[in-house]
Amino acid sequence: MSFPSSSSDTPTGWLAFDAASRALLVEASPAASLGLLQVHFRQLLAMTAAHGQALTEDAMAAVESRIVHALRPGDHLLRSGFGDLYLLLPRLLGQGHAELAAQRVIRELTSPVEVGERHLHLMPTIGIALASEPAESPASLQRRASAALLHALRDGEAIGVAQAYTRDAMATELRDALSRNALDLVYQPIVTLPEQTVVGYEALARWRRGDGESVAPSVFIPLAEDAGLAAELTRWTLQVALREFASLHARYPDRYCAINLSARAFDSSAVCEQILAALSIWDLPPCCLMVEVTETAVLHDVGRNADSLRALAERGVRLAIDDFGQGYSSLGYLRHLPAAVLKIDQSFVADSADPRTRALLEAIAGMSHRLGMRSVAEGVESEDMLGAVLEAGCDFAQGYLFAHPAPMSHWLAEGR
Repeated sequence: MSFPSSSSDTPTGWLAFDAASRALLVEASPAASLGLLQVHFRQLLAMTAAHGQALTEDAMAAVESRIVHALRPGDHLLRSGFGDLYLLLPRLLGQGHAELAAQRVIRELTSPVEVGERHLHLMPTIGIALASEPAESPASLQRRASAALLHALRDGEAIGVAQAYTRDAMATELRDALSRNALDLVYQPIVTLPEQTVVGYEALARWRRGDGESVAPSVFIPLAEDAGLAAELTRWTLQVALREFASLHARYPDRYCAINLSARAFDSSAVCEQILAALSIWDLPPCCLMVEVTETAVLHDVGRNADSLRALAERGVRLAIDDFGQGYSSLGYLRHLPAAVLKIDQSFVADSADPRTRALLEAIAGMSHRLGMRSVAEGVESEDMLGAVLEAGCDFAQGYLFAHPAPMSHWLAEGR
């Protein structure tokens, strides 16, 4: 990108920082970290008091012009809104690389800045934070850089480096959120085809961290599995989903609630007892619950998982294979499972305009019928997609075309 040469051109404030850092964080990895350098000038307040705001602005414009020479193409220079500068540096190779960048900035500012006839010494103190996880939020990255800056100021150092933000730290946050019941569930309707009558709702977990940042399920569910929190997350989802669904079940007893079980949920031999106990607590019949498992979860341990699912089916719980077609070509496991529903992965629906993909969609729907199962098309977002899944012979559908996920209170109020 081209860098600003004056303060009036420099993106300023939290919204600019949030947008720039969010775009760069998605590519962060241990091998290519995103570095944030928070550059602070102790002299700014005294300078403004002595010489006025206009001179301070001119001085900062000169500072920014010099710092640009220390940056690479693709680096970002922004103002915090409080006088500090933010440097966002993608593709860093580690802490040493970030410290070298900070030293280059300091070197560019060793000589006085000339503003009119004045020669001003503006020596920076720099706090560094490195993000090597796409899951870290801009707010977390900025907090760590600020903490490193404060340590450097306190210790009289020119550069301070924040402790790494790790998946362990995020797992601790998730564990705390579960203990405080700080996650949420939203529900997306599943409708019949072609009538589009609601028959059930899929419960979808949402995690909004303390700083207000939302963490995608694709991030925090694998995190929960790796951190040994799968059983706890399953227990929380069961209790909350069935508690919230109980009110709607009293009004619509023929509808069901679908929850997702991960591969690690089956690591506990008590998972079946947990599910049945949760149904009993809320006085719900087993048939009002559908357990969705992915192909990956089933194949994690086919024998044990099939036994667990069979035990649930024998008690009346509905079973579905979720994201079917996403990962495995072997269909042999279907012979051993008592699943009643195949949920076709949304990639087949999204690409249904392609003749080969549409042929696969039709083949999966036809196969489900020959196996005595029903099919659900996931991710239906347009009329064209709806036409494709109708033509393929799918029995049910789910997606934004029909409804976005919403809290249970919404569906109770709407009467759907």
